[in-house]
Amino acid sequence: MLGAAAHQKVVEVAPSIDLPRKLREEICEAAKRLCAGVKYTHAGTVEFLVDEDRGEFFFIEVNPRIQVEHTVTEVVTGSISSRARSW
Repeated sequence: MLGAAAHQKVVEVAPSIDLPRKLREEICEAAKRLCAGVKYTHAGTVEFLVDEDRGEFFFIEVNPRIQVEHTVTEVVTGSISSRARSW
């Protein structure tokens, strides 16, 4: 039996090249509303699943930690996740 690490992504692309700008903005706004609604102010990841055919997205989970993928976010945004703070 293979462990979870055997099924991890090998390549991370950001921002998504196939995600329409409007849908990306809606997802980001949903993540911000979720965090504001529970007064979450620390580093974390809000994950969604996208139905490309219907143009809809669905909440999956919030991970209250810095994940491996955050290095990609740091390169794209120019900020260091472990130093960033929400005011």
